[in-house]
Amino acid sequence: SLQLGFSRTKAGTWLHLGDALQRLPKIRLAYLAGDFSTHRMSRMVYAAQLVPDDLVIDTDPTPGAACTLDFEDLALELQARPTTDTVLQDQLAEVVISLDPDGAAQTREQFAHTWQNLTVTADSSGHMTLDGCVPAEDGVHLSQRISTLIAERLCRRDPRRIGQQRVAALAEITGVPGTTLTCHCGHHDCPQRPTPNPTDPSDPSDPAGPSDPVYPSEPSDPSGHGTEAVSADANVPEAEPNSQPPPSSSAWTLVLDPAGSVVPRLRGYGAIDPALAEALTENSTLIAVPDTTERPPSGLIVVADRGPAPPVDPTGHGGHRHPPPGALTYTPSRRLRDQILHTDLWCRYPLCATPSHDCELDHLVKFNHADPQAGGWTVPENLAPLCTPDHHRKHLGIWLPTMHTDRTITWHNPTTREQMVTHPR
Repeated sequence: SLQLGFSRTKAGTWLHLGDALQRLPKIRLAYLAGDFSTHRMSRMVYAAQLVPDDLVIDTDPTPGAACTLDFEDLALELQARPTTDTVLQDQLAEVVISLDPDGAAQTREQFAHTWQNLTVTADSSGHMTLDGCVPAEDGVHLSQRISTLIAERLCRRDPRRIGQQRVAALAEITGVPGTTLTCHCGHHDCPQRPTPNPTDPSDPSDPAGPSDPVYPSEPSDPSGHGTEAVSADANVPEAEPNSQPPPSSSAWTLVLDPAGSVVPRLRGYGAIDPALAEALTENSTLIAVPDTTERPPSGLIVVADRGPAPPVDPTGHGGHRHPPPGALTYTPSRRLRDQILHTDLWCRYPLCATPSHDCELDHLVKFNHADPQAGGWTVPENLAPLCTPDHHRKHLGIWLPTMHTDRTITWHNPTTREQMVTHPR
């Protein structure tokens, strides 16, 4: 560390990665060739160390089919996709949990023993920095409380950055003396403006009931950007959030497979081991994986050395000669929505890590309200989750999507002729 001029901690990290790469020749050669970043490589190395060295993965559940990969092959296949490091880490975690659920639970406990911590250190200009490693369920709960408080107290015209709003919300949640999250828009018609209590003029409480939660990482578009956006959670009754949830309310949302072949998912985090899911079940809202979803018995992501699947009917009719039930209705049925939110875990735009349940369901071929028969239909082959910003980018026409029969989407740039393929899982 003295020779290279950085800390012992960083030197130890580099030595650990270098030693691990000696046992992972395929990842090492691809990294040395410059195929991916050091950070992406470290995610792959960490996951590879959690599986047996001689593991061979059957990627095709078809009886009699012979299509196998080792973990390095699978990791390289996943990293080659246009995904963020966060999505890659979650995909690798899902594979590791599928292969060894008990080992994943043990690893979680060991990780907690080694890395759980919370530090508050001096920064500059009268500020301090909070840095912590907490259990996934604790982090999700805190994030939800902050988002709910912001949604209840602030309107869209509040001039503060979302980061400042979160800090102010955290201060109230932790009980910092004299702190109350209030809107700073300054407008007398602010919908979040507190109404004084007639019996106590100094009472700043807001009598309005709680509103539906919003996700403040990006500004939402109440117009739904024309007629294309369909909220992924439209018409789905949600439990009303509260900054101080009652004990009987659900603290988390779990996506579970009754058959046990699909890795459980904690919304707001990602793939978790079955033991943790069982521990959270009592205080969670449970969402069952749709029975109609086709999946391999192992629950693994299916990859193979194969050519691209054929494109779906470009008319947006999904290859149907006649519209199936619900195809001419703009809003998808709950069954269809649940199916898509399970098959497509993230925003389908390249390099986006927004979970699909925070996205809008977009008609890739525009739905025609004047003549639904002529426009794109509300069928799985014409629907994909897109976050609000990426939904706007799609309408700019810089990247044009083509859905394929395996639900991969090819994004084509007509100016540069570049192509990127995004996968549902």
